[in-house]
This record gives sequence, C-alpha cells and structure tokens, in this order.
Amino acid sequence: MLKFAFIFDVGSPVGDDHQKVYENAESYNLIKGIGNLENAEALVKKLVDEEGYELLNFCGAFEQEMLDSYRKAVDKSIKMAVVDYLPEEAEKFEKLKVVEEYGIIIVMRGVTEMTKVELKGEGLNAYAYFVKDLDMAKEAAKKLVADGIHFIELCSWFDREKTEAIIDAIDGKVPVGTAGTL
Repeated sequence: MLKFAFIFDVGSPVGDDHQKVYENAESYNLIKGIGNLENAEALVKKLVDEEGYELLNFCGAFEQEMLDSYRKAVDKSIKMAVVDYLPEEAEKFEKLKVVEEYGIIIVMRGVTEMTKVELKGEGLNAYAYFVKDLDMAKEAAKKLVADGIHFIELCSWFDREKTEAIIDAIDGKVPVGTAGTL
C-alpha cells in the first residue's frame, strides 16, 4: 500500500491534528497543514522513518533547498517534490490579494470516484480532491473554481502537459501549480 503525504503551509499556528486522511484499498493519503515551516523537517523524519511514507509532496511555500535538507535528514531514499508554477501562473499567483481558499488535486492509486477532503482553519481553508485520472482531475478543478478557490496546487503526477490541461479546463481563472515536472 502506497503511503503518500501532501504537506502545506497554513500561514498561522496550528496543532498537530490539522490533518485529514483519505484511504482506499491501494493507498493511504495524508493531507497535513503545518503552521511553521521550521517544523517540517521533524515531521518529514517522523513520516518517513517512523510511519513508512514513500512519497511526499509540498506546497509552493517550500523551496527545493528545503527538500534537499529533508532528504539528508531521513534514513532512506524517498521521493519528494515541491509545487512550482509556470511563469504566467506564478504571475497570477503573485497578484492575488487573498489566498484563504486553497485547492489541491491528487491523482492516486485505488481511487474509483472523486473524493473531497476538507481542512478548515484560521486563515486558510484547504480542499483536496482525490481522483483517478486527468478527466476526473479536470472535473475537480472546475468544482474548486466554482466553489471560490483562490489557487490550485497539483500533486507530482501532473507534468507540464497535464498541468496545462487543468489550466485550460478552468479557463485560467485561478493560478495552478504542480509538484510534477514542468
């Protein structure tokens, strides 16, 4: 069973319980908001060394150098990726005056129907959709935009072409970044 975590910065202090789990027959998925990026290394060590996570994605608030440091801190090789934005999407993101409604889309093993997981908190509400393929991801992106999301971040399954397909599906209405290869 694949153990996956998507870790994001909530921008304000939160407790260790600011998380939700989506589980199916093939994968165990943690969506975790942290209030202090300086605590991320300890979290990564716990997830990898103690709990056996195999794949970690991080929101765009993290930097590649941080992931390099996390890799050195854990006992084994692990796949980690951080969200990045195409230049035009980064420009749109920088122009946002409010970033309180956050969408996440994750393509994951074992998903049969679109599943939404919500984490609401002071200063940032996160809504993660678990989907099985690109078509379902496009549908999730449209739902997020219709619900008033300010920006969307995608898991590492989304390469440049798939990310552009999501941007096109929502007519570029909100910035979209991906932890996949651009």
